[in-house]
Amino acid sequence: MMDIQLSLTVLLIFIELIAFAWLIIDIQKSKRKQDKIIELEHQILQVEHQILKLETSILDTENKIINEIKDVNKNISKLK
Repeated sequence: MMDIQLSLTVLLIFIELIAFAWLIIDIQKSKRKQDKIIELEHQILQVEHQILKLETSILDTENKIINEIKDVNKNISKLK
């Protein structure tokens, strides 16, 4: 009876060690995936920042063109 209990205890400890090792491996995989997600989110934010800069530049250019057209219209009105 003691041999069976000892064998079962050793088997249980072995199973617990395997489960613990599996848990550690799973945590490491999750951490790598999380790091990759964070890196991708950072890249997305950089691209969005560049897009915003370009949009701002486009708006500035449009405003300059509008102002130039207004100036031209004023000059044409003065000539009449």
